[in-house]
Amino acid sequence: MRAHNGWMPTPERGPPQKPKDLSATRDAAWASEQQCRLLFDGHPQPIWVFDQSNMRMLAVNAAAITRYGYSREEFLQLTVLDVRRTLQGERLTVAQVDQDVIGPNGLRLTTRWQHALKDGNVMDVEVTSCDLLWEGRAARLVVVNDVTERTAMQRQAEQAMRETSTVRELLDHVIHRVGDAIIALDKNLRFTYLNAPALRLLQRERAEQLVGSYIWDEYELEHGRAFHSAYTRALRNQQSEIFEAFYAPWDKWIEVRVFPSPEGLSIFCNDITERKLFERLLLDRERDFRLLAEHMPAMIYRASVEPPYHALYVSPSIQILGYTVQSWMADPMAWTQALHPDDRERALGALSEAYVDGGDHQIQYRLRDAQGQWRHFRDRSRRIDPTDGSPAYVQGIALDVTDLVESEQALRASEASLRRSEQRYRLAAASGQVWDWDIAHDRLNLSPDFWAQLGFEPMPATAYSSCLGALIHPEDLILYRNAMRRHLRDRKPFVMEVRLSDARGAWRWLHVQGQAEWNDQGWATFMAGTTVDISPRKKAEAALRESEAYRRKLFEHLADGVLLIDRDDRILDANPQALNMLGYTGESLLNMSLQALLANQEPTFPATLPVDHLQPQSPHPSTLTEWNVLRRDGTVLPVEVSIRALDAERYIAVLRDMSDRRAAQQALLTHQLELSELNQRLMKQEQSTTQRLAQALHDNLGQSLAVARLNLEAVLISEGATLPAALAAQCQRLSQVLAQAVLDVREVLADLRPPLLEELGLAAALDNETRATPQTLGTDVLLEIAEGLNRQRWPTDVEYCAFMVVREAIANARLHARASLIRVLLGGDGSRLMVDVIDDGAGMPPDMSQGRPGHLGIVGMRERAISIGARFAIIAEPGGGTRVSLNWGASGP
Repeated sequence: MRAHNGWMPTPERGPPQKPKDLSATRDAAWASEQQCRLLFDGHPQPIWVFDQSNMRMLAVNAAAITRYGYSREEFLQLTVLDVRRTLQGERLTVAQVDQDVIGPNGLRLTTRWQHALKDGNVMDVEVTSCDLLWEGRAARLVVVNDVTERTAMQRQAEQAMRETSTVRELLDHVIHRVGDAIIALDKNLRFTYLNAPALRLLQRERAEQLVGSYIWDEYELEHGRAFHSAYTRALRNQQSEIFEAFYAPWDKWIEVRVFPSPEGLSIFCNDITERKLFERLLLDRERDFRLLAEHMPAMIYRASVEPPYHALYVSPSIQILGYTVQSWMADPMAWTQALHPDDRERALGALSEAYVDGGDHQIQYRLRDAQGQWRHFRDRSRRIDPTDGSPAYVQGIALDVTDLVESEQALRASEASLRRSEQRYRLAAASGQVWDWDIAHDRLNLSPDFWAQLGFEPMPATAYSSCLGALIHPEDLILYRNAMRRHLRDRKPFVMEVRLSDARGAWRWLHVQGQAEWNDQGWATFMAGTTVDISPRKKAEAALRESEAYRRKLFEHLADGVLLIDRDDRILDANPQALNMLGYTGESLLNMSLQALLANQEPTFPATLPVDHLQPQSPHPSTLTEWNVLRRDGTVLPVEVSIRALDAERYIAVLRDMSDRRAAQQALLTHQLELSELNQRLMKQEQSTTQRLAQALHDNLGQSLAVARLNLEAVLISEGATLPAALAAQCQRLSQVLAQAVLDVREVLADLRPPLLEELGLAAALDNETRATPQTLGTDVLLEIAEGLNRQRWPTDVEYCAFMVVREAIANARLHARASLIRVLLGGDGSRLMVDVIDDGAGMPPDMSQGRPGHLGIVGMRERAISIGARFAIIAEPGGGTRVSLNWGASGP
């Protein structure tokens, strides 16, 4: 195939002929070229022409542009090497381009390649090409046949053939190698014969092991009731039995065929355990399929492969059409009769051809529902040929696309209406009520909607002047007439807003625009335009102005300072309170950078806040932070700042003077420090006073009482026999009183100054304290000391404080919480001390954790902990009860 000047074929040589008319020759050449061009561009297969010298594309048809995804300009920038790939996906070389063999007809023989698409995918193609001259250059015409789907189907077919061959070989092997297990029993159910498969099934090596034995002596009758019943029934009725049963000891399903005779039974057995598993799997798959089909919004169906395609199965989604599954399945002609008459012949013909080929097929049609309405469906189906020899059927899914089709139809109708409207009223606006004014005959046609929105009946076209003159607001009537005169005289745009009175006497705002047409003499002859009711917008604008005025008034009269700041942190506005707070006047603060107001501090907002805080409708509350702002006189003012976005470009910062608060906080901190120092002095004074009191009781009162008791007992011993009886009895009572007084002094000394605390340390003192706690109140006290802490010593004031806290906690748990068990945990090391008192009592209300008015127990424990620099806490236990914790460290809490 050769060409000249791009499209004209080279004429065959022959004897000289008489010259023809030159005009006719040109017309024929032009017609031939046009036909070639139409054939090239309209061919359904991709075709291109490339230069053989540089491999660059010279021409390409529409089918290639569509299939490959390139535009025509992009295609002409490519070379053949950019498109072609080998079957292994490698880029083609120049030598491979010319390796195709040229056939006897001048065409290069078809070659299989892969072509790269613009989106990066590749497709399998068969290429047919031929050399030609293109505008004087050696070129090649290439016709591409897309065989991607055919190649994929071939691969699938080859894979299926391989799998089928494998299955067939396996089946042949099973048939030749494995037979039924054959068992013969006499009428007493004793074994008389077994073949090899039967021995394997019954788990024996030789037939002699079973022949002559009663079957249920060898196997468990409890698990073989189904077998036994079938055997005895066959012997009794002399009728064959076929059944399937599960034998639990072997965990197997067995298919049994029993054939009776007067002499006994012939039994054929097969192990069907695997088949049962597959059946269960199949049932599960079938259940999953039905569950999917019943919940999908599309109709899933199975139908016969021949017309009228009666339904074999349909999902419950058939209710889309208003039918039940039973009614649809009962009528073989249901689908055919429901088809739209205009779609019936097309759909049936297309499906008949598609199901012969066996491929997927998609078609769109209309079905009539139970209410007589037409609904559109997009149907995708495929012919299924079962391998088990059962009849072929059609499996498909039909999706209701009525809404989509109606939307498309509405869109097309809208586009058509818009085009008609543009043709008729090309000078009018695209919205509102259309009007036209025949100026030559003075007729104004207003749409019925115009009068309806005002609450009037439509008025004649010739009576508009008096009607509109009475309806237009007096202030707007003069403006309206002047604007109309200017438009007709100066041809300036006619656009204005006027007020008209409606039927209820209310004023309604209308936006009026129009455009006139002038004749050759310059006279306006026709005018058309639209009116739009903008009353809601006007009301909204008025409300917005009132709202802006209110917000401005509120902005200026707020007690706090308010700054309006943009996204670049520049101040846009400030209320008088902010100006007074910062020492600025007038507009001197406006357009100032926020950084200039902050004293050695970066602005917290918006740099370090989440982006969604900038959104006006953000769910986040206003952000609170503290700034130190620099006043105009150079002083620093602490302020509390509340930040909130106003819109996407601005945010508001509300400033509140914190000077008084800071002063109050400082005063409170100073007061707390003074109280803490005073508390420490009181604790030390208490400890010193306790020591002096204990020393005085021990050295003075205790010694004196002990001496008095000893002297009195000495008198009773030496002179008791000579004393009068009354006096001797009185001396005995006095001696007992002195003994009790000595014991009382010792108990007071133990409370004021536990002797073991100073001598042996905190662990020994706590052990003595818990042992000495009376058990008569129904409370058990347990001491748990960490390993290695029995002889550990801590500073004296720390041990004393910890001991007193534990004592107070135990007393509270017994008296107030009514605990039945109190655990004292002692832990730590040489530099740390941790004491916990845990009880199972009634617990403590949250509002009592700081102490009860009039009761200083909790307050005293906390103050003791503060005096030694320890952490103190009272915590409610999850299961009930209370934990009192003291944690001290040598380096501080």
